[in-house]
This record gives sequence, C-alpha cells and structure tokens, in this order.
Amino acid sequence: MDKMIKGNKLRLRYFFDAGSGVCLWSGDDATEAQYGFAIDADDLPLSINTRQWLRYLIAWFDTSLDWDDAGGPARWSAEEQTRFRLAAQDGFSRLQHELASAGYDVFDESCTAGDSCPNPASLRIRIFLPAADPCDANGHHQALLTALAAFSPSTLHAPEPYWKEPGWYEHYFELFPADLATFDAIVAHSEQGWHVTRNGECDAVWNASPGHVFLLPEVIWANLFLFCPNPPAPDQEYLPS
Repeated sequence: MDKMIKGNKLRLRYFFDAGSGVCLWSGDDATEAQYGFAIDADDLPLSINTRQWLRYLIAWFDTSLDWDDAGGPARWSAEEQTRFRLAAQDGFSRLQHELASAGYDVFDESCTAGDSCPNPASLRIRIFLPAADPCDANGHHQALLTALAAFSPSTLHAPEPYWKEPGWYEHYFELFPADLATFDAIVAHSEQGWHVTRNGECDAVWNASPGHVFLLPEVIWANLFLFCPNPPAPDQEYLPS
C-alpha cells in the first residue's frame, strides 16, 4: 500500500506509556485510519534490529513504575533515568533513519532529549474521567475548558475512549504560558494526590483520593508535563487537528 496519502506523509508520535506495549502512536487522522491510535512496530517497515530495540525500550520503561503503587514515586535512580534517555534517543534516531524514506514523519514526544531546552517549552495535561457516552464526555470536556480557563487551554484532540480502562475518556490540552509558574499553579489546584518529578523537565501525576478533587469531582487521574518538544520543519504542523 502506498504510504503517502493525498501527497502528505503519515505522521507518527514517539513516546512511552507504561503498560501499553507500544511507543508509537498516530499523529493525525489519516495515520489513525490506517493503523489505529496505538501502533505496533511490527506493522511498520522497520528492520528486525530496530523492532527488537523498541521492544527492549518498552519493557525497560515499564520497570520505571511501581505497579503496586502506580501513583507513587518513580523506581528509577537519576543514573537509570539518564541511561534510558540515551537509549530512547537512539531508538528515535533509528526510527527517523528507517522511516523517512518510506513516507513517514516521526515526532519525538518522549521527553528524553536531555535537560537543555533550545526550543520553546510546552505544557500539556492529560485528564481521565468516566463518561456514559461521547456526548457525556463532550460535556466534561467543556467543563474542563472552563476550569482551566486561567491557563488558556487549547484542545489537542477531542475526548476519546481510554484503551486501558473501559468507560474512561482521555481529555488532552495544551496550556499557556508554558513555564514552571503555570505548572505549579495547576498542581496547586489540588493540595493532595500529586506525585511530582523535577528532572530538567517536570512531570506530575495526580490520583483521586477521598476528599480531594482536581478540577472536577469526576476526575480520576491526570498527568501534567512541562517539556521541550522536538518540532518538525517550520512549514509543517506539529500536532495537526
């Protein structure tokens, strides 16, 4: 099958999500129509060595989480985080090298490019809460936009079912200004439930607990992250709608 659709390259996002079994995700509607949202590396024109390297990275990343306390402290030392970042960037280089000529653009959203930040930072939040149906999820989405209004939220994609938890929907926003002060102001919306990591880039995970609410009473889990993106060429969109 021709990988070029209407003259445009297919777009892949590269990042890790513990327990997912993949590290590649569709970056636009055309790519999702062909592969689905989560993409198995075996479905792409990659060498066996690169596929094995990605499997190794995915399994390694899964060890960063304490599966008995998913919202608790990260299990990795600073040294292991550094080693993983280097290995993940090797994986990204392999992907770029092997997929560019096959008609794919790969965007690095892994937050493993190091502590330097030559490009403008990005502040994003993923929020998960249950909904009865897409209409109910859209209502929650509008309520979240209102709750986040002080941070100029921009919707990165419409609410979509979360593959890990039936009945949950993911809401994904970009927030402004993308700086540490905004990051801390959002964390301050709930006095408990956060696990915050500050290691060059900043990451915070919130888990619901009795008596504590983040933005809406229905919110179960949220992930806030301040990072330095690796954007495409200026004439390309980073995350097309």
